[in-house]
Amino acid sequence: MNRKKVFLFSLIVAIFASLPLIAQTSGTLTLTGTVPPILSITVSSLPAASALDLSVDTNTAVATVVERSNKKGGYTVSVESLNAVSSGATQPYFKSTDPGNADTLSYALTYGGTTVTFSSGSAIVTDSNTRTTGAGESREVRVSYTGAFLYEDSYSDTLTFTITAK
Repeated sequence: MNRKKVFLFSLIVAIFASLPLIAQTSGTLTLTGTVPPILSITVSSLPAASALDLSVDTNTAVATVVERSNKKGGYTVSVESLNAVSSGATQPYFKSTDPGNADTLSYALTYGGTTVTFSSGSAIVTDSNTRTTGAGESREVRVSYTGAFLYEDSYSDTLTFTITAK
């Protein structure tokens, strides 16, 4: 009789243990993920940027800028001329690397085909209320000037492009 009780008890335990497995007909899996914030700018200079002939008229592509942002509020891109900001000038210009040479040459800038209007040496060149494409927005930077008869020397200016979330 003892064997029957053990067998019966084991059978009842096995039935009750398998009930949850038999009773389930579906299950859930919750997937979650995140998208990291992206706010970047890449400035790629072209060979012409370091070989400009300031004695002749030109309208030359000098760089490509790629803007990338996934900010919900959008973003802005600004450009700043080191020479213009340093001297308080409105328009960007080339100046000699020799402190004894006061010659300068003003130039105009286009960004993505649009003429840049500077104020105190800086300008907003992109004001977007949305994100860019995944690859970013590519903008051509061109410099133009009327050639000048300057002292022989090296002349330069530094442009800084900054992307900021709104």
